[in-house]
Amino acid sequence: MIGEGPEGTFVLTSEPQRLAGLREWLREELTRHKVEQQEQFGLQVAVGEICSNSIKHAYNWLGGKPIHVSVRGTDDRLIIEVRDFGKKFDPQSYQPPDLEAVPEGGIGLHLVRQFVDELSFDVTEEQGTRWTLVKYRPGRTPGARPA
Repeated sequence: MIGEGPEGTFVLTSEPQRLAGLREWLREELTRHKVEQQEQFGLQVAVGEICSNSIKHAYNWLGGKPIHVSVRGTDDRLIIEVRDFGKKFDPQSYQPPDLEAVPEGGIGLHLVRQFVDELSFDVTEEQGTRWTLVKYRPGRTPGARPA
């Protein structure tokens, strides 16, 4: 299953082959929000990594489970949310990669942080994790006033 939910939301299921449809939808959404092509690439990588982690860790490779991706923009930022309904993210179990060695894992979240300005997660819902990725518009930073 794959398709659009409410405006600005895409719903895919937890099979890796569904990520291609997500990338296409995300490219269209980012273009609609006037995100530069170079920034689009990084955001597509970041969202893909979060969704891949949901497939692998939240759903333990079990297919047919929902992942919701939404995009909204304001004058100063773009906000992307990825929501799964599987096993909650446990920050205590996350091991950052050792970049001095060949990392065995943990590189996904490290990559995500390279492409976004803010990354947070919420595990307060009954099920799953809601990831929030924030990318500031060019020339905008937290608390900055437009020139």
